[in-house]
Amino acid sequence: MTYHNTKNNSILIIGLGNPEPSYKNNLHNIGYHFIDYLANKWQGNDWKENKKCFANISLININDQNIILAKSLIFMNESGKALNLLKKFYSLTLQNIYIAHDDTDISIGNFKISYGRGSAGHKGIESIIKHLRSKNFNRIRIGARSPFLKNKKAEELVLKNLSPQENQAIKDIFPIIEEQLKNIYFCKDK
Repeated sequence: MTYHNTKNNSILIIGLGNPEPSYKNNLHNIGYHFIDYLANKWQGNDWKENKKCFANISLININDQNIILAKSLIFMNESGKALNLLKKFYSLTLQNIYIAHDDTDISIGNFKISYGRGSAGHKGIESIIKHLRSKNFNRIRIGARSPFLKNKKAEELVLKNLSPQENQAIKDIFPIIEEQLKNIYFCKDK
């Protein structure tokens, strides 16, 4: 199934992170982990590298809704390049873009879905706003602030590896985020 260059109502859900294996378990890669969770849950494990868009892509369909799962293959701070290319390649509207990423303003085990907000200092989101020339997209902000590291700056937190407890707390909220996305945002039963 291909959605390239067609005006459609496809939804893009992209996870932000850093592609190098040494960053795999960092807090900054929470977005990747969420996309992997969705791919496993929604049988979207047929990943293909889209070199033109600097992303790994899995195309799926739920309740007649085309969904593009993506993981950016460039570093977090340059995420806007990949997202802008994906937007053009799949002819997406900004309203149909959902970006999953870590958020150090939110405690681990919590999340917020927001639309049209500024970056709040998140370098990946800053890059996306710059490349899209807009902040009118959806964000799945997954908590990355540990209660034990309250006084640490975001830069000190995001490249820290997840502890087993933090990893479990994050994984525990993935089904809740999925349900909210499915029921409220785009995969409603018709």
